[in-house]
Amino acid sequence: MEKISHEKQVQIDFDKDRKFFEQEGSSRVITSGSLYTMFALVGSSFIWLFTIFATGWEGLQYFGLTTAIIGVVGVVGIGLSRYFIAEIKEAFIINEELGRIKAASYSKILILIGLTLSLVITVMGLIITRFLFIENEFFETCIYASSLATIIEYFCLTLSNGLAVKNRYDIIAFLGIFRGINLFLWLVIFIFLNLNPTWFAYYPLFNIFTFFLFLYFFQKFAPYSLKEILRANLSSKKMKRSASVNVAELIKDTQIFSFLKNSIYSTITNLESSGIFGDLLLVITVICIAILNPFIQGLAVSLLTILLTYGAVKNVILYYSAPLNIEIAEANTKKHHQIIEDSVNDSARISSILGLGFLTAMTALSGQLLLILHEDFFIIDNKFDSELFSLAQSLFILIILSQFAYGYSTLFGNALIGSGNARYAAIGFIVTLMIIIFITPTCIIFFGILGVGISMIVSVLFLLPYMLIQLKLKLNINFNFKLIRLIPNLIIMFFFFLLFPIVDSITLIFSIILGAILYMSLNPFFGVSISRDMQMINDLFNALKLKSIGGLIVKIMNAIYNFSPLNKEKIVLKKF
Repeated sequence: MEKISHEKQVQIDFDKDRKFFEQEGSSRVITSGSLYTMFALVGSSFIWLFTIFATGWEGLQYFGLTTAIIGVVGVVGIGLSRYFIAEIKEAFIINEELGRIKAASYSKILILIGLTLSLVITVMGLIITRFLFIENEFFETCIYASSLATIIEYFCLTLSNGLAVKNRYDIIAFLGIFRGINLFLWLVIFIFLNLNPTWFAYYPLFNIFTFFLFLYFFQKFAPYSLKEILRANLSSKKMKRSASVNVAELIKDTQIFSFLKNSIYSTITNLESSGIFGDLLLVITVICIAILNPFIQGLAVSLLTILLTYGAVKNVILYYSAPLNIEIAEANTKKHHQIIEDSVNDSARISSILGLGFLTAMTALSGQLLLILHEDFFIIDNKFDSELFSLAQSLFILIILSQFAYGYSTLFGNALIGSGNARYAAIGFIVTLMIIIFITPTCIIFFGILGVGISMIVSVLFLLPYMLIQLKLKLNINFNFKLIRLIPNLIIMFFFFLLFPIVDSITLIFSIILGAILYMSLNPFFGVSISRDMQMINDLFNALKLKSIGGLIVKIMNAIYNFSPLNKEKIVLKKF
């Protein structure tokens, strides 16, 4: 390429054989998060199919409430794990023995917490079903199913943490596929054999295969063993006594207390990693509707289950949270401020390219998605209920807007956790939780089910600005998300979907494919996708053993980027 006057050139020399999970820096964050996203989209597509085919099926109600309950109790494990990963990563950098001792003790605590929460669910279920919802079989079945599922969930989480410490998010992401596939296959079995839909409340127990896969990979890659977890000490003094003299000096007398305290902050910050705000809103709605109008309880639960499933697309942002957390923890220990800043900016930018793209498309397609894929839900007494459809579309938009804001807040909160500022992130989520708990019943009383969406919007108007302010104050980061150039691309995509002639499911899928191709092609043209993204794509496809495809995509992106008159900095690829 000839050098153009007044233009800069950036030379990129790709190393195809490097292992991204061994290379410190923002590319490891982005590649890990992108692997999460790619595999999760496969799994989520099966959950999407499940929601479509289960529309109008009684088992959908049991799936929705069981999922909500597991989500509420599961956030404890997710939050504890995020702090676990950050501290254990730091400990292994300081001393391997210190890392093994802490990892084993903290893992044992996590397992015991899971067992305790399972017992709490059972006891609370007995109290609620006996004194509040007398003879409510629906609620009671989901309570017992959630209790058993919680035990398996926490064991899997413990094993997943061992892989995360080694930055093996590629394995964790791959195993996540099976959750969606398993869910859809069991739906087919239930419907084909005409099984009792109430049994579907126990759907998490059907996925025991994934547990054994986690067990296998944990034993192969984790830097500590199951035997060490079983033998681990649960007091700070015993941890010190079990360590060598030099390592014992690194263990605080209040080590366990300090871990639990910071884990509480981390748990609060990661409330939305398991979708707890949506799950909590579903539970609150069930209670309010049961009191105000029990005849529409099933309708309300089914509608919210469908809409919250779409809102879960915010996970394209959340999937970058855990890798960002651990990368910042390592960089913070090594005092590498530039890596911290690059990791935050790059993860926010890449997750925004994906997240805002999804958000724009779903807003434009909200009516078509509901009408084409869930039309049976709006048929009441053999007539199409246009009022219910309008309500669902409005609630759909409110929910996905709020869910994406929750996703960004959690991403930034995990950056604070990794840097040792979990307490400040937790404050924001505590206030948000209180807003939801106190205003949701009032919103439901005045606005009906639409009040759920209104409650969510009010809460994010506080949470997202708060998290950005704290990130700026505590990490001293100069924000450089490079998202201004994304705006024209989002506008183009919005009108593309709005004007595309969609008449059935085939044209809907066709429009999504064309829209995605148009969107991703225009990103390098507008300068949103930059040179670091090409390194990430190289790492990503190397990890997937698809080097040639990755090389082709990078060359196409590079050509589009250099062709655009908007990009004054030209990229020169040196090696493929």
